[in-house]
Amino acid sequence: MSVAFFDANIAVYAVDPRDASAPKKQVAREIVIERDCILSTQVLMETYNVLTKKKLMAPDAAHHYIRRLSMYDVVSIERDDVLRALEAKTLHGINHWDSLIVEAAQKGGADILYTEDLNHGQMYGSVRVCNPFIEDFLE
Repeated sequence: MSVAFFDANIAVYAVDPRDASAPKKQVAREIVIERDCILSTQVLMETYNVLTKKKLMAPDAAHHYIRRLSMYDVVSIERDDVLRALEAKTLHGINHWDSLIVEAAQKGGADILYTEDLNHGQMYGSVRVCNPFIEDFLE
């Protein structure tokens, strides 16, 4: 069975109240609610930041959502993870935040990384990126 990791954008779309996000919301909700996924401390904080900064949720509601998400397996980011992520940044030519997401997904043993921020289908180390709004590799 494949293990999947989801990025903050997937977590945000799953609860985005705006009508414009409705098609993405359904796909994201299926991933967040129905899949056995992992995420990282970075994803938890980025999700909270986006939800409150864009006023998609009140801070208390966003905090409650983060508590629910934290029931998944959560990968903690440590010093060595940051150093490996910086190496991956150079190797793959991606930004440092995305490289840290890739590193956390690998650390957690994920095969698939759900995100729309990286190239769909591309391998980054042992992790394959899947933009579920294009195609879901695990369906």
